[in-house]
Amino acid sequence: MREKPPILMSALYGGLVMAVIGAVPGLNLINCLCCAGVMLGGAAAVFFYKKELTPDMKPLESADGMKLGALAGVFGGIIGSILTIIIMKTIGNVGGEMMLSFMETFRDKLPPESWEQMEAGMRSDEIPVYNLAIGFVLNILFGLVGGLIGYQIFKPKQQMMNVQPPMQQPPQP
Repeated sequence: MREKPPILMSALYGGLVMAVIGAVPGLNLINCLCCAGVMLGGAAAVFFYKKELTPDMKPLESADGMKLGALAGVFGGIIGSILTIIIMKTIGNVGGEMMLSFMETFRDKLPPESWEQMEAGMRSDEIPVYNLAIGFVLNILFGLVGGLIGYQIFKPKQQMMNVQPPMQQPPQP
């Protein structure tokens, strides 16, 4: 039985999926659904890896899904941080402006000091380092979960054994 292929390229593809979903303003709202974009990247890594497996290799295992998802999270965290910085420096804080426009309806219900502080934070073009660090850790954790979900989706199907039912004896006179 041949060895499995390396996981690096499949994890990189999954990390790219994570990074694009997480960095593009508007598209990154998918992550408001329990980090669905990050988990999708982990599952995508498993999908790409499964395509490289051949029948003469060991089958996909849950440990492969965990490794792929976590490594995709590492790549997604690094690439996503770089993409976020590039987007913020080129077109500004579009995501913050979108959030402010959504929250404009709640302006009357908040104390003025709270609104001013929130507005200043959302209009800022700077990205705090702790946001990048927290995002990096969350990408790894939810990427790992996505890898496990991807394993459940793409794992090899077990063959059903075709067993004949026992023949009934004719009644004896």
